[in-house]
Amino acid sequence: MVLNLTFNYIDIGSEDQQLISDNVYNSISAGLRLVQFCFSFIGIFTNSINIRVFIHQGFISSSTNIAFLFLSVFDFFSCFMMIVLQLCYFVRILGSGRQDVTCHTYFTYSAFLFPAFYNSSIWTTVYLSIEKCLCVLIPLKVKSIFRPKTTICILVLVYIAFTTSQLIYVTCTRIVWSVDPESNMTIPVVIESKLAARYSYYNTMVSTTILCSIAILVVTIATLVMIHRFNTLHQWRKSHTVVATSTGNETAIDNKQLSSKEAEMVKFVITTTCIFIVCLTISHTPATIVLVIPDAQLSGINKNIFIIGYHIRFVFSLINASINFFFYIRVSTRYKTAFLDTFPQCSFFSQK
Repeated sequence: MVLNLTFNYIDIGSEDQQLISDNVYNSISAGLRLVQFCFSFIGIFTNSINIRVFIHQGFISSSTNIAFLFLSVFDFFSCFMMIVLQLCYFVRILGSGRQDVTCHTYFTYSAFLFPAFYNSSIWTTVYLSIEKCLCVLIPLKVKSIFRPKTTICILVLVYIAFTTSQLIYVTCTRIVWSVDPESNMTIPVVIESKLAARYSYYNTMVSTTILCSIAILVVTIATLVMIHRFNTLHQWRKSHTVVATSTGNETAIDNKQLSSKEAEMVKFVITTTCIFIVCLTISHTPATIVLVIPDAQLSGINKNIFIIGYHIRFVFSLINASINFFFYIRVSTRYKTAFLDTFPQCSFFSQK
């Protein structure tokens, strides 16, 4: 089975049998690729800032800081790999010759790396959600559980696991140079074995359905537990607040500032969790297409709709990878302070 990684695959079946024709596919694909390019560019910019800020805060200052740094690194490389893919596509459309061949080569190897970085980003978010939840439930014990070295080891193992899952597919394929009849050029083509095709099917089902569903469930439960705990603590403080009188010696306790910070934290957690859940829910699109539409796979008749499903997933994946900075700078006082120390020329953020 031979696949061309530029998504110009060998024709299988007539166009009349396809749910989406090649012309419609090309138009939809071009639009989605442009959206992916824009969010990839934003993600590279914002995550570069995040990496600088978290390093400024101290790489091993805390387990949470390390996890946020890993998250930014994974998101950065997710966006970087995707922007390379889209540049290759537009160069292929606009140009030809050696530049096109070079882009084909970049495309070939980048296509296998994006899922490893993005899936690592998802499970780093899950790790952070569990850590935050335990910080609220058992604040005195959480530091002994989530140590910096432990966090580094876990997140590195997560990345190795997802990279290995991609390498298994790669080892079952081989890349050869073949003539593209459309451009009359020699381009890299993937020859996919039956084992690779079968593994690709199950990997799609596991990574985009089962693992994403588990991630959504864990993050949702952790968020609900945190919100419930915050509300419980708020009600407890409110009922135990001691108001000072003019004749007594009691000390007044002002909970307004603390309550305000907790309210901001709850708002931040709810917003980021909702965006995370929506983006991951869209990640079910490729697997849903495979289950519902017959012969929807890269080498099948309905390959066009299968690829569009992945393009839609990529759009929401990049949205999830590119917007964290805007929540950090708005909600986190510590992040904003470190950001202004790192980039003093951006002092206008201090007014927000």
